[in-house]
Amino acid sequence: MKKLFLAMALAIVTGTVVSAQGNSKENTIVVPAVQTDKDGGYDGSSATNCGIKFNTRLSGVTKVELESVDGNPLAGTARMDEDADTVETIEHASSVVTFRAAAESGFTPGKDYYISTLPCDLYGGYRLSIYRNGLVAHYFGVHQTVEPGTFISPDDLVESELEFDKPGAPLVEEGRPKMDSKTHNLFIQYRRNPTEANRQALLDRMGIRYDKVVARKKNKLRELEREAKTYSIVEHMQGIVNEMVQNRDIRIQQQFLRFIDPRRDEDPNDGWMVLRGASAPNAYIGYTPVTNAEYAMFKSGFTYDKGKENYPVVNISIDEAEAYCDWLTARNTKHIYRLPNEEEWVLGAGHMPKDVAMNSNHVELGLTAVDAYSQSTGACGGIDFWGNCWEWTSSTDANGRYIVKGGAWDSKRDDCRSEKSDDVRIGAQGYANVGFRVVRTDF
Repeated sequence: MKKLFLAMALAIVTGTVVSAQGNSKENTIVVPAVQTDKDGGYDGSSATNCGIKFNTRLSGVTKVELESVDGNPLAGTARMDEDADTVETIEHASSVVTFRAAAESGFTPGKDYYISTLPCDLYGGYRLSIYRNGLVAHYFGVHQTVEPGTFISPDDLVESELEFDKPGAPLVEEGRPKMDSKTHNLFIQYRRNPTEANRQALLDRMGIRYDKVVARKKNKLRELEREAKTYSIVEHMQGIVNEMVQNRDIRIQQQFLRFIDPRRDEDPNDGWMVLRGASAPNAYIGYTPVTNAEYAMFKSGFTYDKGKENYPVVNISIDEAEAYCDWLTARNTKHIYRLPNEEEWVLGAGHMPKDVAMNSNHVELGLTAVDAYSQSTGACGGIDFWGNCWEWTSSTDANGRYIVKGGAWDSKRDDCRSEKSDDVRIGAQGYANVGFRVVRTDF
């Protein structure tokens, strides 16, 4: 893994260029890592000049920083292969370019500015940080490539949607970020006219939004590579990025199905939340994990400590959890009750916000009531999805062990992520930190 990071840091970009004349100067591209709006570009033929063009309507912008989230070189000295018209080698590579305004008042609003880079692949993402009045806002672009002779633009950047914060503030990934204007318009268009073309346009846009989140994660990984004191932190973040990339299509489809599900919760106070995006007929999921008091109604002789009626029931095997579901089904002729599969659990929880308040990482001395952190809600509106206790699902791994989700009070915060899928337990036994939640569907 260490070799992989080193390789990424020293990656050589190869791109077609228009060769100038045959002398060594004209076959060398020099791009400084620090530039100003007074710079006239880099050495070499103008046909190879390339990079990013930006135009801001904001006043007071004094600096813009550009970084490849994949660690690809943006600046340095590139030597050309005259015969093949390609970039042959890169020396003194940098994946970050700083572009400063020469005037104290900053860049002129409405004017085009050009940040020079080497020819580079930015398809996986780039960070464009805009510094203004002592604050900074970060924009993440994806699906673009800088080719010789061209300057790309952050074409979906909406300055009114930028969020400025103090420099150095942590990049926080929102669990359910606000819908941007472009996605909102496509969503309204699909609702009014659900054609296949409108469906695909909305799905494509959601893919871009997902890739922007991945780009943000990659950028955090680059930051850790530069600053982390222990390699284990970097390795852990690399695992998160790998999981997001590997399961990209699955996650986007889940988000899309949840997004377009038109159902509304007819009774938001009945303890059952609409499980948007589920394929099961009219699926709902429990507002909380099953509590001690609820389980005691089913199983005579079941006891628990006084004052813990609203704590999640734990030490319950898969068979015991399924027996509870069967008991609920027998009492209701309209619905079937069962454990959620992993996909249904993820649909209910949604992405875990980075700064979510929850009972994990030993912030408490043990289990808490299911509503102790009720301010942290899942995508369905339910609570206690992350931390407190793991939750059984009906999904199994290749060895027949049952997948548990959501983490517990003694889990690391990152192990509580909804996307984490490698925690399993033996279904025949109960565990002191594993409970369960119930799904309800129509007969």
